[in-house]
Amino acid sequence: MKIEIPSINDYEQVNSLACQVHELHVNWRPDLFFPTKEVIPKERFEGLIEEKNIFVAKIETKIVGYVTFSIVEKANSIMRFRKQLSIDAMCVDKNYRGKGIGTSLLEFIEEYAKEENCTDIYLTVNEENRNAIKTYEKFGMKVKNIAYSKEIK
Repeated sequence: MKIEIPSINDYEQVNSLACQVHELHVNWRPDLFFPTKEVIPKERFEGLIEEKNIFVAKIETKIVGYVTFSIVEKANSIMRFRKQLSIDAMCVDKNYRGKGIGTSLLEFIEEYAKEENCTDIYLTVNEENRNAIKTYEKFGMKVKNIAYSKEIK
């Protein structure tokens, strides 16, 4: 397996993986998410490639996972400086889960964050996504915030 920045020719495969994850979110939170066949618009995908804010995991020519992210510097007079790599989305093909691909993507992104002099990695995860939570905790990530929500009817 290799991890690299994708080309525009990889769009269909990446969007197909994004649809797998989106379907889970639709099932977990139908109050927020609509079913769709285009989770990552092609223009956004092109921007991710141009900004180098996406990596894909490939086995030969098949994309089996991806991670999208951004890097943000946070500084103000009452907090310590942070250069945070924020994972926006991470997905492993449902047929390849449990094979270490997610862990490999996290290890790769951690090395990338070190090269970029980041101070930490941040992500959010749906509380229903037990497998992802196990992967993040096994990787050494800790819960730092809890978000609450109440639907207004």
